Amino acid sequence: MAGPSPSDAASLSLETARRRIGSVAGPIDRTDRIPLSVAVGRILATETTANEPVEEADISVDDTVFEQGHQVRPGDVGLLRATGVSELLVRQRPQVGIVPTGDGLRADASAASKVETAGFTLAQYVDRWGGKVTYRDPVADDAPALRMAVQRDLTRDMIVVTGTEPGDTLREIVAELGEVLADRLAIDPGRRAGLAVVENRPVVLLPESASAARVGAVQLVRPLLKTFAHAPLSAHPETRATLAANVDSQNGIETFTPVAVSDGTATPLPGVELVTATRADGWVSVPADEAGIDAGTTVTVEDWDYLP
Repeated sequence: MAGPSPSDAASLSLETARRRIGSVAGPIDRTDRIPLSVAVGRILATETTANEPVEEADISVDDTVFEQGHQVRPGDVGLLRATGVSELLVRQRPQVGIVPTGDGLRADASAASKVETAGFTLAQYVDRWGGKVTYRDPVADDAPALRMAVQRDLTRDMIVVTGTEPGDTLREIVAELGEVLADRLAIDPGRRAGLAVVENRPVVLLPESASAARVGAVQLVRPLLKTFAHAPLSAHPETRATLAANVDSQNGIETFTPVAVSDGTATPLPGVELVTATRADGWVSVPADEAGIDAGTTVTVEDWDYLP
């Protein structure tokens, strides 16, 4: 059963939504000791000091090479190896349960005409952003099955559910188990996205739309993962381009538009489905207090697929 459209109820701004869901997230204290060969992308739980001097880098024994909280880059491992470091103490990767929902969905493309894509795509993003993913088989719109699916992943640090919208069975289950912080968000695509907390676990509720799920993941899931990992939320790479066509936006709604960029021109892509999001070279955002952007305007295009 679908609920009323987003226009029928007040939507929470993205900034307020981040603040509310962020209040239940904190750095993970669990740690792993790992070999240097698999350290790229991991977050240091303690400062790393040199075991051997490196004269050309002006590093002596016991000097700090990298501070606590540093995210190890590919180029860092060579320096660490030169200083005699062979293993590191790092924060464990945040554990994320991804639960696709919806009648008729199948994980295997050969098993049904409607293969699940939103949750599967999000799993790749979460892994790249440093999370440890448990990607579940799709769950039908059945109250006992949905309840079991949510409760099963409460051992994770965060749960992301796709294929849900205001007024559906999943929202009712989450409200019974915990608290819905936001039933709708003032973002487009993604106005049917929501946020909840169950047993002190953030639960991100995303629609079935591939583009809406991607917006919700980038704008909500990624910041939460970085908070859990005590890692910096690095900015996305940006390019400047001239908008080829108008981008419309409703006042009070923060809009994210996928664009194709060629020869300094950003062309808005139509639709919000899988192909649109996949063909985009980047995204243009329209602040909530603006009604849109006119063609010919120089805009900032963010590349959401480049950085972890």
